[in-house]
Amino acid sequence: MKTFIPMFIIFLAVASLCVWDLVFTNKTFNKMEKDCTEIYETLQTTEIANENLQQKILKLNDYWTEKMDILAISISRKDMQPVSDYLQYLCASIINDSQEDAITYSRLLKYNVEGLSEMIGINGLNLL
Repeated sequence: MKTFIPMFIIFLAVASLCVWDLVFTNKTFNKMEKDCTEIYETLQTTEIANENLQQKILKLNDYWTEKMDILAISISRKDMQPVSDYLQYLCASIINDSQEDAITYSRLLKYNVEGLSEMIGINGLNLL
């Protein structure tokens, strides 16, 4: 009986960490997917020189940089690296004022975020 209480406390701590990680990851990727889609769709009709669009891209980069360290608890950095790379390319396209590059990299960013989200999310295929 003496070992039951510490084991139960450890079980609760691990379960709480797992639930927190799942909620945090889903929240982060939902925002990333939403913002990446908005940026990609906006780039179809708006020039990269648009100040609001540039701010949205830079804010997304800051958000990802902030959240990536915490996500590294459950997702390998190797899997997250393409998202970081395409975000940096997208930021560079602002500096270079290159609409074509911005569209290309925003599409690749959107595709990678959606793929990573599906890979780590809860769905029937992942439960198998």
